[in-house]
Amino acid sequence: MTLTNYINDTWQAPAQRLDSQVFHASEGTPLFHQMASDPQQIEAALAASHAAHLRGDWAALANSERATKLDAIADAIATRIEAIAEADAACTGVLLKTTSQVAQICVLAFKAASALLRNPPVRKPFDGPHGEVIVERLPLGPAAIIAPWNAPSGITCHKLASALAAGCPVIVKPSEWAPLSGQLIAEAVAEAGLPAGVFQLVHGNGITGAALVEDSRIAAVSFTGGLQGGRAVASACAKDIKPAQLELGGNNPIVVLEDANVEAAADGVVAGLTTLNGQWCRALGRLLVHESIADTLLEAIASRLSQIRLGHVLDVDSDMGPVVHKGHYELIKQAVAHYESIGGTARSWSALPDLAGYFIAPTLITGLDAAQASEEIFGPVATVHTFSDDAQAVAQANGTPFGLAAYVFGAEPHAWTVASGIRAGNIKINAVSMLNLNPMAPRPAWGLSGLGDEGVVETFEFFRGTRIIGVAGKPELDDA
Repeated sequence: MTLTNYINDTWQAPAQRLDSQVFHASEGTPLFHQMASDPQQIEAALAASHAAHLRGDWAALANSERATKLDAIADAIATRIEAIAEADAACTGVLLKTTSQVAQICVLAFKAASALLRNPPVRKPFDGPHGEVIVERLPLGPAAIIAPWNAPSGITCHKLASALAAGCPVIVKPSEWAPLSGQLIAEAVAEAGLPAGVFQLVHGNGITGAALVEDSRIAAVSFTGGLQGGRAVASACAKDIKPAQLELGGNNPIVVLEDANVEAAADGVVAGLTTLNGQWCRALGRLLVHESIADTLLEAIASRLSQIRLGHVLDVDSDMGPVVHKGHYELIKQAVAHYESIGGTARSWSALPDLAGYFIAPTLITGLDAAQASEEIFGPVATVHTFSDDAQAVAQANGTPFGLAAYVFGAEPHAWTVASGIRAGNIKINAVSMLNLNPMAPRPAWGLSGLGDEGVVETFEFFRGTRIIGVAGKPELDDA
């Protein structure tokens, strides 16, 4: 596939070929050079988005009409699900059977946004001094969406569907490490025939993203990625005092209490390490286990991990794939080496495949104090720490500046009590899963894990602002 921008309803090649290449994560072979939009192309996209906002034809459509367009986009994406899944698998290293599920989420995201438009949240009028005071929710204006590489299609579609539903013109920048599914999504949106400039796609790296975020014509930014990128987005948005929605990951704990079902907890740890190859924002980062069952739990985990089959993303027998690219592979290896240098012992039980991709076996690191492991690795690696009582477990769980997700295994009343003391946006009891507890539930982030809640309703409302209108006074009538 050739990377192509979609600017002001026109397909055009990105003007700049970058030095970096994207390699097939399973094979280590080059797929394509990364491409970037030049300043002129970025300016054209910004100008078209701003013009679309000033025209207001997209925002002026009735909710039912915008919903119909979103349904058309969902239908167009549905014809591309296999291609989207294959593109994400090749670039990210996530198994095809998993990227196929994520690609289905793309369709569901647009269907959910469409359903929300047909039954939107409504604020009742207030009583004013001279009649009703109405409350309106209006599109903020042109929105920039900066997508990540780890689950690029699903995250892009969630943000894009929400912004379009809100009535905003949108510019999407896919990750330069996984841009192919964004290209396919853009083709589906283009088929739906939105007004000129309402949807645009620009390829590029961090420089491209910064140019979008820093422009005063962009009214809102939704970003998923790492802490460093999130801080840069927040700083740029602060200049114009414009809203930023940031989802930045977290060093998430699994807390295993003394009354936990060890087999269920072991299953949860393996899921936390292997789902999306450990490259997901709510993956396991720290295993916190009661000292009385630590050895038993580690034995159960080791038994399971010894059966995990690392392999090619297209192999239906693979249980786990590689990490995204060589640079990330090296960063994870460096993190493990650092922990070993300060006294940790790294242990893995899964055999590596005879492939040239970027494979890392799921790894647990023991022997460290919990305070030595507060940073996120973002890979199939977790540190292990023991605790003696609930207070220590909660203190360890809260012992990082992050607060995205946590998992607690134990007898339910006990687990609920411990979960209620953990500072994190999403806490699951007795299971680890990639999907939310309920598809309509919000996905909050605390601390350095992000800013603002995500969710079907929450992201839709992020792209809207409030306006209040009412009569404050009655002028005296002219007697003449």
